[in-house]
Amino acid sequence: MNSIITNFDYRNFRFKKLIIMKNIFILLLLLLTIVSIAQNIDYVKVNVEYTRLPLKPVNKEVKNYQPLIIIDYLQKAEQQKADYQTALTKSETDYQLALKQYFEKRKQDSLSYENSLNVWFRLTPQQQAVTPRPLMPSSPIPTKVATPEPLLEKTFNTELLTSTYIKLEGFSKLPEKALIIQMNLSGFEKDEAKSTTQKKQIKGADGKTIETNVFVFQFNYRHIIKIKIIQPDGKFIMDEAFSPSLSFSTYTSKDFATQAELDAYWKTAQASEISNTQEKIVLDNLRSINEMLNNNYGYVKQNRLVPVGYVNEKKLYDDFKEALNNAKNAYALIGKKETNVQGEESLRKAITLWETALKESNPGNKKARVDEDVTECLLMDLSESYVWLNDFTKAQEYLTKLDSFKISMKEKGYKNSTKVFLADQNLRVLANK
Repeated sequence: MNSIITNFDYRNFRFKKLIIMKNIFILLLLLLTIVSIAQNIDYVKVNVEYTRLPLKPVNKEVKNYQPLIIIDYLQKAEQQKADYQTALTKSETDYQLALKQYFEKRKQDSLSYENSLNVWFRLTPQQQAVTPRPLMPSSPIPTKVATPEPLLEKTFNTELLTSTYIKLEGFSKLPEKALIIQMNLSGFEKDEAKSTTQKKQIKGADGKTIETNVFVFQFNYRHIIKIKIIQPDGKFIMDEAFSPSLSFSTYTSKDFATQAELDAYWKTAQASEISNTQEKIVLDNLRSINEMLNNNYGYVKQNRLVPVGYVNEKKLYDDFKEALNNAKNAYALIGKKETNVQGEESLRKAITLWETALKESNPGNKKARVDEDVTECLLMDLSESYVWLNDFTKAQEYLTKLDSFKISMKEKGYKNSTKVFLADQNLRVLANK
């Protein structure tokens, strides 16, 4: 009886094992089927060269510009130099007068001393014993009062600055009927340099990182630059201080392990460090001004890498390949004024193919030709392409539809890039109508 039960249990175990293996096999087949159904989405990045429109375009008749930098503190610097020379002269004059008075007094003191000494020598020994011997009067030798050299504010070659740092794209640098861009340098401002400590991560001899205190000098500084932009007709477009130049920046010196080392360094390096900081803030401000000028008024050559999505399959997706070719041709032409029309024509052909395919969209069906992944790809392509046609409403419509999909991180990056590009282009096209 026990033998029969044992055989029966063994056969039952084998039967269950076969069922489990069969289910695993079926599950693997389903997974392989799902993988084989999933479409292979690829993106080709196409470089588009185009001219970015200004946010605040000037009169179309204005073709030239003239940059001008004026140093408002030159007179102050010259006065500082003059005051320093005056102080040096006074110091030398006072010193020579003090020397003359010293030697005259020395001469009188010497005569007086000799007379007193002669009188003392005529005294009897008993009188000398109770009368102190005369001493030569002593007086300190005059010293010249030190005149510290003023830390003069750095001046600049203004012509070199304008030619190097100010260039309004899309305009010629000529004086005739020019847009005047005047920048007034108000002067370097700083507070007193003070020593302080900072936390710093350093590696010890054992290779471990430890936190320690280091000593540095710090001061706050700025250099306000005022800007005037004047049209050829005399109308002011701008007359105000450049906003970023109003803010203070913080200088921090090299760090040292001890206060003594820091003091020794700062004693010799202070002048050059402050001079370098004066130059740095002016150049940084001019770079920012140039960026602002071109953002608002310039016609700047730009490059944009446009991702064009397609389905990389041998069958069923010839329309996607055709759309890809049309898009590539379009983006090679659309950014240039002379070939813009041809570029738009090719892009509209691609859009027609994409929108026709989008009608088949069935995101819930993984076996559909235009499943969820393909639908996302089409929406990405269409949203970007409509920006280039300046149809921002349509572009936004497709971007909004993308919000309901769980796209990959890569596609999120593409989507956000298109979103930013759309917002910027919308403002610029509207401003230039």
